[in-house]
Amino acid sequence: MHEKKVKEIFSSISEKYDMANTLLSFGIEKYWRKRFNSHIKGIERRILDACCGTGMSTFSVLNKIPEKDLQQTEIFGIDFSKEMLEIAKKRLLKLGGSKHIPKISFSEADAANTSFDNNYFDLITVAFGLRNIIDRDKAIEEFYRIAAPGGRLLIMEFNMPQRGIFSKLYRFYLNRILINIGKIITGKRNAYRHLAESIREFPNPEIIVDKLKIAGWKSITTQSMTMGTCIIYCAEKFQ
Repeated sequence: MHEKKVKEIFSSISEKYDMANTLLSFGIEKYWRKRFNSHIKGIERRILDACCGTGMSTFSVLNKIPEKDLQQTEIFGIDFSKEMLEIAKKRLLKLGGSKHIPKISFSEADAANTSFDNNYFDLITVAFGLRNIIDRDKAIEEFYRIAAPGGRLLIMEFNMPQRGIFSKLYRFYLNRILINIGKIITGKRNAYRHLAESIREFPNPEIIVDKLKIAGWKSITTQSMTMGTCIIYCAEKFQ
């Protein structure tokens, strides 16, 4: 699907996006995000949350940073949806000028072609956003370019189990339940048809790992959750 169309889809459901995610995952998303955040060490001072959406994943990083290090930490959130970013910025305003938060900024940007300097970030996170990037290979290479030596990349993404009875049940859930409930919550059936398609068509973990290796990432590990429906990828830049 063309990037402009994908952007329009996410912009159209931005107001109810987080609520829909919680309901459609039966609350399991919170568990996934907790496992994802467990990979954040808290020593990272420059952090990029790519495909940040409404900022939920961006702000969840705050709990991992020691209070004494907050003022020395920079967190950037980028996304291609202006409407999603508006919600993230509103959340940031609610935090006000608190001294107990690091420097946080949100901006509209293409994850495959950013304006950040080489070797800049200690940590790059991508939560449920990689499948919506049209040129994933270029984005993975871009993440490598802007990661600092010793920096890490954390990706969390949906996965389509390929075998067994659970695979059939999950396909039924995507094709029938997710699309219909998504329509009820947001009024946007096509948006959740796209979500189902993007999950079914996303490359399997072995292919994603190969893409990471080709881009130069090392020490790549995967963590499967909930019968293989969600995968966490961890990688490090040695150079």
